[in-house]
Amino acid sequence: MICVGAAVFGVSASTAIASASASTINEAGSSLIYPLAAIWGIHYTGASVKTNPGGSGIGIKDISANAYTVDIGASDAPMSPTQYAGDSHTPIEIPWGLTATGIGYNIPGVKAGLKINATILAGIYTGKITTWNNKAILNLNKPFRKALLKAGKITPIFRSDGSGDSFAFQNFLYRGAPKVWKTAPSTTFPNTVGQGENGNAGVAAEVHANHGTIGYISAAYLIQQHITVAMVQNAAGNYEFPNGKNIAAAAASNSKIPAQGTAFTNANGVPIQYPAKKYKFAYPISTYTYAIVNQHPVSGSAPTADLQAFLNWAITTGQAFGGPLDFVRLPKAIVNQDKALISSL
Repeated sequence: MICVGAAVFGVSASTAIASASASTINEAGSSLIYPLAAIWGIHYTGASVKTNPGGSGIGIKDISANAYTVDIGASDAPMSPTQYAGDSHTPIEIPWGLTATGIGYNIPGVKAGLKINATILAGIYTGKITTWNNKAILNLNKPFRKALLKAGKITPIFRSDGSGDSFAFQNFLYRGAPKVWKTAPSTTFPNTVGQGENGNAGVAAEVHANHGTIGYISAAYLIQQHITVAMVQNAAGNYEFPNGKNIAAAAASNSKIPAQGTAFTNANGVPIQYPAKKYKFAYPISTYTYAIVNQHPVSGSAPTADLQAFLNWAITTGQAFGGPLDFVRLPKAIVNQDKALISSL
């Protein structure tokens, strides 16, 4: 598993992947989808695929540009109503990846399985909880009490770039701890405390290297960097890891893609963060990631037929490559709706 992740991260951004076709598809944005998208590019033979993990904010910006920049804007957050209204190309947002944003930490003596909940995380990221010996943390983690008493200051790490992981994490806090976290979710993180880093790679590197840190990080990067992972409390009161079974359980809570446009943006896409308590084993910061494509592309875009072929491959055959990176196969209901959206391009 780790070797696969490491190999993916060795693929350089903006590098053309070998293919049997002269057609080129340019994708940019989400660093969460990048490890899987890079593998897709290696194995897909219908076109050359270029990937660039600049963050979800870049993906939305690039696909909305008047001049041609990309064919696919990758984002883990749906476009906001303002962003959608500002794009004259009638964008379509297609769920093409299913994974999770994990909570990684670096505390000497504390192995995987630190228990944490939305209230504690909201407290950490608002500056209300500043040390690992906080009573709320200690009460949940008696086996780690000795190490936590010695751990000292908490340094929360957040995304400084426009990030879908920031959106998913904030949506979890907004739903799970509304009395503490009162900021509506967006791709911009309100950096009142802690330290900002660019991309999942930046946050992962910071947490990996420094004691006392905690950060929200895409599951694939937790795997690649060997970062210790927390168990997060869901609405049912259970503490779950961001693994395939628990991500799939969260996805079962919402399998309907809203109509594109106002309905989609108002619903925040297909949110699966902090699902209802009946989803007992759901990992509560699970997330879809979206391929945003223009129904009326600008001059210079890849041929529509080639783009459709790649997207259809990614949501079906391409899903087989995601397992080692904690990507879960898309539910059948989502795949069927995706195919209808792709055919409408």
